[in-house]
Amino acid sequence: MRAAPLSRWAMSLIAVLSRRAMLAASLAVVLACATEVQAATNSLVIAGAWTRPAAVGVNGAGYLSITNKGRTAERLTGASSAAAARVSIHESRMVGQVMTMRALGEVAIPPGATVTFKPGGRHLMLEALKAPLKAGDQIALTLVFATAGRRSVLLAVRDGPPAPAMADMKM
Repeated sequence: MRAAPLSRWAMSLIAVLSRRAMLAASLAVVLACATEVQAATNSLVIAGAWTRPAAVGVNGAGYLSITNKGRTAERLTGASSAAAARVSIHESRMVGQVMTMRALGEVAIPPGATVTFKPGGRHLMLEALKAPLKAGDQIALTLVFATAGRRSVLLAVRDGPPAPAMADMKM
């Protein structure tokens, strides 16, 4: 016994249902990815963001801490600010009796860890400031993370602990 061919109406219904099933599956994938990125974004805690007063045209430095409360590693890959021509990730350290500084391409932030940017260590170099930074001001800074994307923070301009001796710094 041979099955009867499907009517045009039945074939149309199957096509519509197939498209809806594909759309629902695609939407589920998009929502799952968005939830994962949202969770990664929410797992980062940025605290204590500040910078020192500085004159126009010179370089400044931004300091803060980033805590990764998530279960996966994150990376700070860059930063920007309208207050500076460029923002780059740097690290200062003593090598013998000489303070050295080098650019870092990125900074890893392991799960459960806090990475600190502080005077004499890692910092965000605010290059060629476009306006003076005066105590009491705040400047907007955008941090760029590999997974969590862009996060905006405000750097409070305030006097801080003295900077390490920079007279013999080599770059």
